Amino acid sequence: MSNQPPYGNMPPPAPGGKTKVLGLEYSVAGLLCYLPICCIHVIASIIWLSTEPKENRILRFHSLQSLLLTGVTIVIWVIFMFLGVGVSFAPSSAASAGGGLLISLVFWLILLIILILYIIGMVKGYQQQIWKIPVIGDIAEKNA
Repeated sequence: MSNQPPYGNMPPPAPGGKTKVLGLEYSVAGLLCYLPICCIHVIASIIWLSTEPKENRILRFHSLQSLLLTGVTIVIWVIFMFLGVGVSFAPSSAASAGGGLLISLVFWLILLIILILYIIGMVKGYQQQIWKIPVIGDIAEKNA
């Protein structure tokens, strides 16, 4: 067990608080920040980030971290799409097939890791605990 408090450098959330928009419990709003179904997480994160007061730093942190994770996911997707197109123009069909398979396997492995990050984020957001993804979490904590 770590000695770090569950809220990091941020104050604990107000008990039983509700969001300004939609009146959801903070725990449910934190979970919605990471729910990767039909862009619910993007919409919820933008709403909480733009409407919640600066004092609600934990919900704002989860909103910003989720948006940054989504941005990283999009960048990774674009990179792998360009790699896939590049491999399809390989001079031999054997290199094209082998390279395409390798790129596809790496891409799906990275997407699985990102899905796991979203699941952990949903749990920690629901528990109103700070859980920082490396690099992204530090940026979100500074700007929440």
